[in-house]
Amino acid sequence: MNQVPQNSEIVKKQERNTRILIAIMAVMVAAVGVLIWMVLDLNKKNDELRNKTQVTLNEKEMVKNELNNLLLDYEDLNTSNDSLNSQLEQEKEHIRDLINELETVKANNAAEINKYKKELNVLRDIMKSYVYQIDSLNQLNQQLIAENLLVKNDKERIQYEMDIVVDKNDELELVVEKASMVKPLNINIELLKSSGRETNRSNKIAKIKTSFTLLANDVAEPGPRDVFVRIVRPDGFVMTSDGKFFEYNEQVLSYSDKRQIIYENQNLDVAVYYDVMGALILGKYLVEIYMDGFLIGQTQFLLEK
Repeated sequence: MNQVPQNSEIVKKQERNTRILIAIMAVMVAAVGVLIWMVLDLNKKNDELRNKTQVTLNEKEMVKNELNNLLLDYEDLNTSNDSLNSQLEQEKEHIRDLINELETVKANNAAEINKYKKELNVLRDIMKSYVYQIDSLNQLNQQLIAENLLVKNDKERIQYEMDIVVDKNDELELVVEKASMVKPLNINIELLKSSGRETNRSNKIAKIKTSFTLLANDVAEPGPRDVFVRIVRPDGFVMTSDGKFFEYNEQVLSYSDKRQIIYENQNLDVAVYYDVMGALILGKYLVEIYMDGFLIGQTQFLLEK
């Protein structure tokens, strides 16, 4: 007789639990809906922020490029006025500073970037003023050039005539100088042993004798002379010792040996001896003779064994 009430209570309890579960599920569905709306709204705001940041970044790059172009325009401005050049350099330095500062500005800082845009416009107006000043100076310079053209032409004509006279004098001096050069004849090379006999064996050569005849020249200045002999090895090195140098054509050259002579405008036989230090290398040797600042003669000899 008590079983029916118990079943009724169980049914009621199940119904109550079902209603609670439905209520919980409804709350969860609502919460999920709110969460989805919040996510969608956040994504929308993020997209708007990214778009805004991208626009600001594009403006930053545009301002930077415009500043670089303006700097190039300033570089193209040329004037001979020192004061104006100094002002131009200051403006260029100011632009470089703005470019460096702009690099540190964050991409989302629109207010700061707008400040640089305004500064760019001011710099453009300043540049227009410099262009006008330079144009005015150039026009003035053109007038001065036109006024001085006749004077310049006269000066150039006079200078040209003077240069012709100087060139003719130089040519005459060169002719006289070359005419005074004493030339050698019959340049002969002898390779000698220590005994004075000739040899072709490289390890036996003790002296190199360079002999020649200085020809008579009435134009040459008589008196004491230094005759220099340079012996150049096959490898290009000059056979010499420390401290043996002379001047030739505004150059300082080393020499192998020299001979002091007294030239009296007559044929003069000269021999210059060079003491060999060690064995000679094989190959072709060049012998040069200098006197009175001239290379007066040269010859070669071949050492084959």
